[in-house]
Amino acid sequence: MPSEFSIRAATAEDAPTLAALNLACWRETYEGLLPAETFAALTLEERLDHWRGAFQSSGSRVALAFDVDGAAVGFTHWRAHEFVLGGRLGRGGEICAVYLRRAVQRRGLGRRMMRMMAREMRASGCKWASLVVLRDNLPARRFYEALGGRRFGRELFWRGVPQIAYGWRDVAGLAAHQ
Repeated sequence: MPSEFSIRAATAEDAPTLAALNLACWRETYEGLLPAETFAALTLEERLDHWRGAFQSSGSRVALAFDVDGAAVGFTHWRAHEFVLGGRLGRGGEICAVYLRRAVQRRGLGRRMMRMMAREMRASGCKWASLVVLRDNLPARRFYEALGGRRFGRELFWRGVPQIAYGWRDVAGLAAHQ
């Protein structure tokens, strides 16, 4: 049975699509979680600059998801990261973004995209993965915890908003997670 969603690697030509999708997802996700002035600073131009820069950066991997009508409905972004803590952790994957439009959430697409990222990380030699999420974004936190993510470290702040980190010690477990 074919999936109701398709996923492909994004390219620099997708920067306008990613910028618009990024902005729409942030507005759906962070309404009420971020200060009004932060929302005022969210512009299509700023997001377009961000994505153009991401594609110029070496090692960034971005994927786009589309519905059956060809509309972009989600994206992921990760990059390899070296974290040396007494030499123990080595190369890992920093998950920079996982966003889906609200209308397509809870249909398996997020899990599928997380598995795909984890498989790419493994193929790139990454052993572990981590991400940072707004502390009060409870749906996202529950999603990461359901995939085996564990909270670590101390609370961080972005624009005065508390964030927490999640990680997977073994990216192979995330790659296999159903």
